[in-house]
Amino acid sequence: MSMGHIPLTFLVTGSASFIYAVAFGLGNAPPTASMIILIILLVLSALAPKSRTSAKITDEGPAFARTLTTGTRFTLVRVAITCLLGGLAILPTASDQPTAVLWSLVVFGMGAALLETSDNWLARITGSRSLYSDRLSNMTGAFFALILALLPMQLGLIDNRVIAAGVLGFADVALSQRGAKGETPLWQIWSRLLARGLMLAILVPLSPDWTPPVLAGLASLILFYHVVLALRTQKNPAKPQN
Repeated sequence: MSMGHIPLTFLVTGSASFIYAVAFGLGNAPPTASMIILIILLVLSALAPKSRTSAKITDEGPAFARTLTTGTRFTLVRVAITCLLGGLAILPTASDQPTAVLWSLVVFGMGAALLETSDNWLARITGSRSLYSDRLSNMTGAFFALILALLPMQLGLIDNRVIAAGVLGFADVALSQRGAKGETPLWQIWSRLLARGLMLAILVPLSPDWTPPVLAGLASLILFYHVVLALRTQKNPAKPQN
């Protein structure tokens, strides 16, 4: 992704958020919040310090990376879904949402989680990586983890203890180091997807009352292990992750 894709990012995110709001009669507050989140996301991605891997990537990248490749398209979709869910997490219109809304959030969230597992791999094999896209991908993943905790809390499905899972998810993405080619260990990709799935399962309608705390607790344990491992790796960089 290059700076030229930013207008397209605004168009895709704004369209998705406003169409979703109109479809479910949510008003203007959630899509407005989505656009504010998008601005914050893009600014923080531009200001984020270079990681060990990102420092090896130039802003321009190879010539073939300047086109809108598959990896870039997936990043745009991830950003749009993250901002869409974030708008509802920041400014929900009601704590008691219809079943159709909850199921749609689960579907959108799971789609973003699946794209997150393949985005890094696709960006590398299609040559669509750049310094900014690497930062944006990481920041989107961090925001997505935090939003998955805020959303069920704002909808009244779980108490504020779920924020721990969101903070750990944010720290997991922010602290984890990638390999020399930008790769993430396969086990970490799948365990992170499991954590995302557990958080999204809290949104599933008609779940027993005891399930949300259990699901959030399991997700927190997985993400806590990720954070501890990331801190150990940073302390001992000579010991690569297996």
